[in-house]
Amino acid sequence: MAIIKNIRQLKGATVLAERKSSTPSVDFMRFNLIYGFNGCGKSTLSRIFASLQQGARHQRLPDDCTFEIEMEDGVKYSCPKSLNGLEKRICVFNHDFVEENLRWAEGHASPIFTIGADQGDAAEQLKDCEGKLPAALALSLSDAKIKAEREKAFGEYKKTTANEISGRLRQARRYEATQFIADVKAGASEQDILSDSDLDAATATCARSEAPAKVKPVDVPLAGLLACLETAADLCPKSIGSVVVEGLDAHPTMVQWVKHGHDYHAEHDLSSCLHCGNEVSPARRALLASAFDDKVSDFIGSVQEAAKAGAETSAQLDIAIAAVPAAAQLSAEFQPPFEAAAATLSTVLAAGRSLLDTALQALQARGATPTTPVAVILPPLAEMQNQVQALEEACQAVNAICDQHAAMVDSFNDHQRKARDAIRKHYVAQTAKAYKAHVAGIEEATTTADDAKAAAENLTAEINTLRAKVQQHGPAADKINALVKSYLGHGELTIVAVAEGYELHRHGALVRGAPSEGEKTAIAICYFLSTLSSEDRKIKDLIVVIDDPVSSLDTKAMNYASALLLNRLAKVGQLFVFTHNQPCMNEFKKAWKGRARAEPGKSPTARLLFIDVAVPEGAAARTATLIELPKQLREFDSEYHYLFQKVLEFEKAGVGHSDYAFMMPNVLRRVLEVFLAFKVPRSGNVSDKLKTIEDRHDGIDLDRLRALERLSQVESHSDNLDDLIAQSSMTVEESRDATRALIHLFEKVDVDHLKDLRTHCNPAEPQQAAPPPPVAAAAPVPETDASAPGAAPTLEDSPEAGPAPEAETA
Repeated sequence: MAIIKNIRQLKGATVLAERKSSTPSVDFMRFNLIYGFNGCGKSTLSRIFASLQQGARHQRLPDDCTFEIEMEDGVKYSCPKSLNGLEKRICVFNHDFVEENLRWAEGHASPIFTIGADQGDAAEQLKDCEGKLPAALALSLSDAKIKAEREKAFGEYKKTTANEISGRLRQARRYEATQFIADVKAGASEQDILSDSDLDAATATCARSEAPAKVKPVDVPLAGLLACLETAADLCPKSIGSVVVEGLDAHPTMVQWVKHGHDYHAEHDLSSCLHCGNEVSPARRALLASAFDDKVSDFIGSVQEAAKAGAETSAQLDIAIAAVPAAAQLSAEFQPPFEAAAATLSTVLAAGRSLLDTALQALQARGATPTTPVAVILPPLAEMQNQVQALEEACQAVNAICDQHAAMVDSFNDHQRKARDAIRKHYVAQTAKAYKAHVAGIEEATTTADDAKAAAENLTAEINTLRAKVQQHGPAADKINALVKSYLGHGELTIVAVAEGYELHRHGALVRGAPSEGEKTAIAICYFLSTLSSEDRKIKDLIVVIDDPVSSLDTKAMNYASALLLNRLAKVGQLFVFTHNQPCMNEFKKAWKGRARAEPGKSPTARLLFIDVAVPEGAAARTATLIELPKQLREFDSEYHYLFQKVLEFEKAGVGHSDYAFMMPNVLRRVLEVFLAFKVPRSGNVSDKLKTIEDRHDGIDLDRLRALERLSQVESHSDNLDDLIAQSSMTVEESRDATRALIHLFEKVDVDHLKDLRTHCNPAEPQQAAPPPPVAAAAPVPETDASAPGAAPTLEDSPEAGPAPEAETA
């Protein structure tokens, strides 16, 4: 089966540095040793693997922690969405495991279930059901996701539609999706769908904050127009036979002048012409009197009156044309019909204007020459009457719309409410098909999701039933007891199966109070090893993660514990060991160092890694990065060389930034303690030993020694990096002074030692997690380390008690 190859992506995992798909692969192998100080993120890393065991993000990981694990076959598992698939293969031993399964104060442990040998058929059925469960759960999850996506899409659709409606309604209170749903329930028909122009008109009505102004109706002088046309057609072409006066017919324009002169002479009884002075004979007077009788006078007067009335009508018609309202003055819904009616009115007004101009010109011409008929080009009377009738109808149509507009203005609030109702009904009718499609899609997805969920639940219930039938936890107690006895070298402590799990007994009685640290370690490791074969799991398929198997307080049984784990876990599919304990690290390093070495014709099967904690320049917090195990830790069994390399790096940085300044007080103390342990090999504190060094060597700067002593004793009392990251700028300066003081001490006390350290611990460039050569196939089971206190049996063997170091007593 495929093993874990890489942590492809990582974000929000506390101190662990962010990883991206472009970050070089870690290239995990079958055996992986990861060494790091306390506080470097080992527990967080173990919880990332535990998430794969749970099939969900570990409850103690940050809520925003995301990651992606890549297998060697390319399959990827990501948090939080896709973690299912490795639950039966991943087994994690860490503080959380111990806390969840071993309750020391109560002397109680959780049950470890094994499959009874007499339940073969049920066990096969259980195995078959468990094989189907991942697919059933995946299908249930997929169908639930489809349902959720459709519900989300429907929600977005309703929200978007409601927003569009709200934009048109323009009301004080926002129109929400819940109102749209209520409108859909109220219903609407296709007849409620508005045209684009009607929808825009209703929108414009809704947008108004107050009613528009009324418009005046159009007043066209229809009677005057028709009278002018009829008079012109009647009078202008008439012939006046009674006014034939010799000479005047040749000078028609003088008729008015002659008539006026005749009337003046007659009224004043003048016998001679005032113009020429000649006598006006009685015969001439009689001739003129007969020519200018009352009938002619009436005719001329009629022509003049008609011309005057026509001029007044023309002026009124101009006013009427100018007074036709613009469509924009009306409410939007009236504008389209008004524009059509106004266009018709404009056409007939133009025709009427043309007729009136023709008639008026003819009347004015006849008035100027009363005795001469004037030809007037006008349509027949009936046709002119029809045109005036058309003008009247067009005017009425325009005025009817103006009246409707006025009525709307009087009831504007009600009109606006109806416009909003129309818009809402329009959208309900227009979106009915899409709305029903969403509802149908959700109903279908709900049915499918419910069926898939029910199938998965039924399968889970069947698995639980079968498991209850075939599982038994009693036999596991014997395996645990055998391992514990082999580990401790005595049988005082035993695990006893009870109804709800196990009880911890000492000399046959329930243990009261917590066991010793050594006993805790023994029980916890043996308990965990026993869980690996539970639930009918195969050792060769497992991916096992061990986080700090040996506590800092329990070094007495460390060699045996390491040997036990190396032998018991030799055949697992993949093994990770995290530790901050250097002796423990050395045991696993010694066992896997050869496997990690790339040799011609042989691919490595192990990786030796280190969690490097640093505070990069410009960063506010420390970050932890997986890198190759540094040379000084790989080649030497002491931290001394590695720590002195950090001293040299800090010295080389001078007053510049150092990624490791935060840990230098602790580093300096530990280097100083090791150096003094060899130079002054007796008991005593740092101050006493520095005093001895001072007495033995000349030329030592005493002020520097005091500063070194003060910094090493006051500023650092913990090997946990969490305690060393909140230092002031003065502490950094003191660290620089203390570094110079430490180098000064080495120069004065053992200059050759210092030269050798500078040679072997020369500061290198920052280390990167460069990928090793390709992973080879699974290697054979390693031979038992000859240095181990005793060969521990494998999981397939029946463990027996053997010699082991005595455990600490309570």
